[in-house]
Amino acid sequence: MQMTKGKSDFLALHLSDLIRMAFIAATSDSDPLRLEGLKTLQDIIEKFAKVPEPEFPGHLLLEQFQAQVGAALRPAFSPNTSSLVTAAACEVCSTWIGSNVVRDLNDLKRVHQLLVSSLTKLQTKNSMNQLYNESLSTLEKLAILKAWAEVYIVAMKANESLPVMYLLNSSNNNNEFNDFEHSRESLLTLVQPELVSLSQYWLAALRDHALLSLPCEFSSQLPHDGGAFYTNETMESARPYYVSSWPPILHAAALWLNSENFTDAKSETSDDNALNNNKSFGSSSDKFHLLFGICMEALCSPHSVEPLESIITCLQALYTLLDTEYSRHLLISNRLMAIELCNVLHRLILTRDNHVCQLLCLEVLKQIIKAAREELDQKEKSKTVDDTETDIPILGEGGETGKLIPGKSLVFAVLEVCLCILIRQLPSLSPSPNLTLVNSLRLMQSSKQSGQLLAASVTCMEGLHRLCSPKGAISILPTVLYLTTGLIKEVASKNINDVTILANNPAIQAALRCLKILATDPYSKHQEIGDNWQKLLQSALAKTIDLAKTGSEETKLDEVTMMLTIAVFVLHAPSKVVTAPSLQYPCINHLRQCLENPNPLVRLKCVKTLKSLFAHQDRTVATPYIHTLAPQLVEFLYSDSAKKLYSEDELSVTVETIVTVESLIELAEPHNRIQMLTLLVPVLVSYLLVEPNATAVNKYSQSLHEVSLQWLMKIGPKYGQEFKKLMTQMEGLRIKLETAVRSSQLKHNKTKNSASIMQPTSCHTPTIKLKTDFSNFS
Repeated sequence: MQMTKGKSDFLALHLSDLIRMAFIAATSDSDPLRLEGLKTLQDIIEKFAKVPEPEFPGHLLLEQFQAQVGAALRPAFSPNTSSLVTAAACEVCSTWIGSNVVRDLNDLKRVHQLLVSSLTKLQTKNSMNQLYNESLSTLEKLAILKAWAEVYIVAMKANESLPVMYLLNSSNNNNEFNDFEHSRESLLTLVQPELVSLSQYWLAALRDHALLSLPCEFSSQLPHDGGAFYTNETMESARPYYVSSWPPILHAAALWLNSENFTDAKSETSDDNALNNNKSFGSSSDKFHLLFGICMEALCSPHSVEPLESIITCLQALYTLLDTEYSRHLLISNRLMAIELCNVLHRLILTRDNHVCQLLCLEVLKQIIKAAREELDQKEKSKTVDDTETDIPILGEGGETGKLIPGKSLVFAVLEVCLCILIRQLPSLSPSPNLTLVNSLRLMQSSKQSGQLLAASVTCMEGLHRLCSPKGAISILPTVLYLTTGLIKEVASKNINDVTILANNPAIQAALRCLKILATDPYSKHQEIGDNWQKLLQSALAKTIDLAKTGSEETKLDEVTMMLTIAVFVLHAPSKVVTAPSLQYPCINHLRQCLENPNPLVRLKCVKTLKSLFAHQDRTVATPYIHTLAPQLVEFLYSDSAKKLYSEDELSVTVETIVTVESLIELAEPHNRIQMLTLLVPVLVSYLLVEPNATAVNKYSQSLHEVSLQWLMKIGPKYGQEFKKLMTQMEGLRIKLETAVRSSQLKHNKTKNSASIMQPTSCHTPTIKLKTDFSNFS
């Protein structure tokens, strides 16, 4: 946000007036006025916390008002203050601390101490003799817990303790002021001393919320003496307070359990605290199921009553909850619970058209897949074969038949979620797409957001076959290949002039990585299913080739994407897959066409791809490509277009072609290297300029001259005998090369001499030191 000095002064003046009026109201004797003042402060912080101070770069406009904010909040935490006022002040405190306006941790401690003082109000059970009614006492305590939860979340983020996925929902990603915590003492050090007791209060509040959320028919399960923060008399009036407070408390409790690795920390609070007889929360398993149940109840609400912010917070908490091996084991030990979670995520993606929400669903899905993988790995480690045992159980879904039963198969449930994302982003992948739906869904999200979702979905699919038995893996492989190649078709069929955009598209990269994983998987050489696996890979390659040849110019597959897809199969699939003539010839033909493409970026990508293909370890795979396309590379080097350069891209194509042809010298048999040198050395010498520094020579030709000379200086010693023989046979080449070398050395010496002249004369310290200093003598 850029502001002129005049606008900055005007804004600062009005902010000063607003904060002064808010201070006067917040410190008055009237509760309505105090609430209005605190609300004004809250609005000011939310709207202006990120506004920079133009006169002091790296600082924020609100930094100058730290003292006023602290002074306005302090009276709200006195013992006799109304619960409504304290609750509002707690919200302002958490917003102020989380805004990152305060740079000095010592200054932050002043507001932090106010929150510390509020903890004493949590340690007494609601009493009928209280000055204010009990439901407002519940509001006050929940507000305190919510404020501490929000501060704890901010502290964990500042301490770099949150996973990368939390950045998905950060509205402050581009704020240059967010990293101040990293260079100072962490805010977490202020929160840490209170965590043991806070965690117990958070769990108590969450249990209250879970009980109050039960349908009427389960009312008999409610405790007779009320909950930790409500009584039976205030049950109905307390429900809305829990509804507005539980998301950050859930998130904080999940973060705390994750950081403690679900170890049972005991509360240090006294026996007469607010938890009373409810302070025991059972085992770590009980805590996990409490938080997991709250998440599931909120996410699978059929009426979608929860606001989007609560859903996103809930998904973050769920991801954190599953971010330890212990919790993933608890989830996967009841497979139906994991399947139901997949179904909930599926329903959520269908009902919430929000990019962040859907990405978080896929991050949670990855945790489920990770849990299943860990369970299978554990079973494989513990599997022993008795000498008398002949029937070895087949691990993984699908068993001996390969059948995945809907409703009982976790892999099937995961595929449903992935398919849902893919269809919503690329409706034409559906076997019978609705054209109206296609057009409406394409407008939902930007191409960047869509690419992120598609990439995350394919990433989830790429390892599903490892959760299956061999027969189960071969049963899902056609689906995964169909969706992956279909994604490549849809994303890479767009008419985009800049091929680098498609090459760097996260969805394309994820699809290519998925194909590589499937091509290199041990199942491709499995005794029982290897042949079928390879045939399916051939089918996927054939489909890709067909996409490049058929369709209009707008629907044809992008040349670079097609080329990279071919490279994935040729470099990584078993040789039987790519040496079939019906596939090999079209692949070679496409690469030939790319070498002839007028776009230098396409040619550059092609030459780099060919270098990798030429170096393939299996010579039966590489030889046809070398025999067919290497002559085309050499022919290009001898053409005028390789020498007459007018852009950086054209120079790159020529240089990369030199590198690729030179790599063939190493691949050739020793007795054949002289033939390759006979092709390469003369053309490199032809690139040398008689007068490389002449003004008539453009910079690209000068660069080519330097590169060619460097390669000749490298090739000469590397292949000394062959190079010497070649130079003896070609007198003209030798003379031109010697002239270029002498010219280069002369230029180097001139540069060196010029640099030494420009350097100041160094003063040498005399070897004999005088006892008297005569430097100022006159």
